[in-house]
Amino acid sequence: MNDRFTARRLGLRRHRWFRFAVAGLVLVLALVVVWLVWFSSVLSARSVEVEGLTSLSAKQVDEVAEVPLDGPLARIDLTGITARVKKMPRVQEVEVSRSWPHTVSIEITERTAVTWMSVDGEFRGVDRFGVEFRTYDEKPTKLIEARVTADEPAQRLQTLEAVARVADRIRRDDPALNKQLRLITAGSKDSVQLGLTEGRTVTWGSVAEPARKLEVLDTLLGIEASQYDVSAPDQPTTRE
Repeated sequence: MNDRFTARRLGLRRHRWFRFAVAGLVLVLALVVVWLVWFSSVLSARSVEVEGLTSLSAKQVDEVAEVPLDGPLARIDLTGITARVKKMPRVQEVEVSRSWPHTVSIEITERTAVTWMSVDGEFRGVDRFGVEFRTYDEKPTKLIEARVTADEPAQRLQTLEAVARVADRIRRDDPALNKQLRLITAGSKDSVQLGLTEGRTVTWGSVAEPARKLEVLDTLLGIEASQYDVSAPDQPTTRE
């Protein structure tokens, strides 16, 4: 009886020490992993990979991103890199991530010009959000010119956004109309006008109901006139 009791106690003691040993080993392994990932040079950042570029160069992005190389990849400040790259005028969206074991990946979506305007003697490209983001050496022949007469800064931004949205919608959804389009003007976000070939004009109005306006205008252009009004698409008008 006494021998069995002693054996049982020894067995329990060995089991307890075994659990302690396993827990200790797990802790040591965890500490080793933490050291390898967060503090050693084994998983250091050694390169930067930039994707999604069209007009920008990888060198331009690298210079702005300022990715600190040779330090642990896990400790790279992705938020800071994202913020710096996002400030580049031509960048619309950016996603920065770690590509183990040694690379920082930067995925960029560049802005695309949908119209252009003359600003202080410069030819400026404007994206679909109304953002002036680049310059051209000469008038871009594949884009429609925009003219915004609003002066107050907030109103000007709203007006330019409205003009850009209309230009983008026509460019994407009605190539035939886009070929006839020569100029888009607006004095406010609700007074967009289209200048077409042969001196014709279209009062577009606000950015509301673009699909309906395109549908109605397609029919109206079959009528010989100099002025078309689809600002209220269910009550369109024409004038000689």
